[in-house]
Formats: sequence, C-alpha cells, structure tokens
Amino acid sequence: MKEENNILKETVAEFCEKNLDEKKIENEGISKATTELLASQGFLGATIPAKYSGSELDNTSYEIILEEISKYSPSVAMKIFILNSLYYPSVKGTSAESTLTDAASGKLDVAVDVIGNGSDLKENSGKLSGTLKSILGTDAENIILFNGKTSMVSGKFKSAARDFMGFRGMKFGDVTLDNSITILDQKSRKDKIIEESYGPLSAIALGMISGALQKAIDYTSVRKAFGNYLKDFEPISFRLSRFRSIESVLRSALYGGVDPYYAFNLAMESMVEIARYSVNTHGGYGYFQDFGVEKFYRDSIVMKSIFYGNQELKKLAEHVYSEKINFV
Repeated sequence: MKEENNILKETVAEFCEKNLDEKKIENEGISKATTELLASQGFLGATIPAKYSGSELDNTSYEIILEEISKYSPSVAMKIFILNSLYYPSVKGTSAESTLTDAASGKLDVAVDVIGNGSDLKENSGKLSGTLKSILGTDAENIILFNGKTSMVSGKFKSAARDFMGFRGMKFGDVTLDNSITILDQKSRKDKIIEESYGPLSAIALGMISGALQKAIDYTSVRKAFGNYLKDFEPISFRLSRFRSIESVLRSALYGGVDPYYAFNLAMESMVEIARYSVNTHGGYGYFQDFGVEKFYRDSIVMKSIFYGNQELKKLAEHVYSEKINFV
C-alpha cells in the first residue's frame, strides 16, 4: 500500500477504537450521533462527490474504510456500503441525485431493496402499494426499489421492525408502501450495481475475517485447557495460522488489482468458515455478546445469504468461460 493508504488505515482504526462502542451498537443500533460523526469524518459519504458533501475518495481508500470499520462494527460498515455502493449509483444522473447531500451529511437515512421485491407491489396512478419483505434499514426515509426494468425511489413509508440474526446495529423488517413514487429511469441498474460492489463487499468480509480471527488468536493465547494454552494444541494453532494466511492472500488480492470476481468469491467462501471457527475456539463463551466474536459469525451468514448465491456463481462461471452458459 501507498503511504497515504497506511495513514488512512491508521486514522480509521483510531477513530473506531475511540468512537465505536460495538456492544452498544449491537444492542441499541447506530445512533444519529454516530451517523453524524461518521459524516463529519468523511467516512459516511466516502465515494460521493464533494459537491454533495461527500469525500469523493478512490476505490482503494473506500475499501480501506470499510475493512477497518468492519473489524469493530460490521453494521456500521454495511450502513456506509448501502449509501455509497447501492444508493449512490441508483440515483446518480437521476432526479433524486440531489438527495445525496443530506445522505452524505447524515441527515437522511437511505435503504435499497437489493432482493428485488419491487415486482410484488401494485402501481396505480403514480402510487405504489404493498409490502416489501426483509428490508435492511427500515428506519430509512428514502428507499430505492427495482421493479423489472424500472428503478424507483419512494418517500416516507411505514415499517415494522423485527428481530434479525445479523447486522443488529441496523433495523430490519418489512416496509408497507401506500404513497407516491418517483420513477428514476426506465432500466434496472441492480445487476450492474451488485457487480460493481464486489470490491467493497470483499472489503467488509475481509474486515470481519480480521476481527473474528484476532479475537480467536487473543483468546487462545490466554485460555488454558488441561494445563496448556489453547494455542499450544496443534489442531487449533494450525487452523488459525491457515486462516491468517487466507486473510493475507485476500488482502493482497483486494488491494493488488486481482480480478474482483475472484477476490469476491474467496471472501464470501472464507468469511463464514473463519468466523464460525473463531466462535468455536471460545467454547460456550463464543456465543455471548460480551466476547464480541459471535456478531462476526451472524453477520457473515446474513451477508452471504443476501449477496452471494447461485446467481453470483453463475456470473463467475460465465466470467471464467467468457461467454454465457446454458446451465442445466
């Protein structure tokens, strides 16, 4: 990395250490004060143009921010990701682009329906009605919807939050719409937006891997069993060492210009396995919030279920073969 990248990395890490109370965020959510603090540091609107109060950073700087914050709070990193990698490209060049100023300054919370429930809604005379299931960020004021070949933005709506396994710092639940919408364009940007998010998503996964792995290494260095430290048992030390090598390879791939398809695949396949084992090294204590490792396991499962599946594997295969494949 360049010197300025290392400085940024240290700056973000110091900010997280001083300002992100991971347990409080998990239990009470991301407060407005935290959001505004992220905005004041330029982290919230990392890639958004300066004319909209953003930092207008390059991809490497943006991914460094996501990685470092994910080590402390994957929920905060996901909030930044939704704004920069999902909402911003959805409204770019449309009538809703002006909303970026309030979003980047922390005054406007936004969400994006990446699952694509928009087709379940009914449209009549410019109004949209129905319920969107399983939305991450139901406390938002603006939500982007994708309905077939149309991208839309909806204003205020009713929401019903419910308990959710992952990203507990953000509200999750169902959104009920019965209001007017704004058509942004006559094409769905969703597929392209998700593909261009492979790098940032890999950065969040890398941060969760680093956070979970460090907690496992720290714990096995002080916890004893049968009179010996856990790190002295070969199966444990060998496994954690192998995971550390995967972390290092992934970091080199992410920041070294490796094809994002391959880095993304490695990140998604590795984070759940590493987070799960990191929990297991703590024994029963790993499932207690006090130890701060279980959130990485929960969040990694949810993140993989939302952003990585057969569709992404199909894209990877077609990328490798450089042609569309007729899968059977």
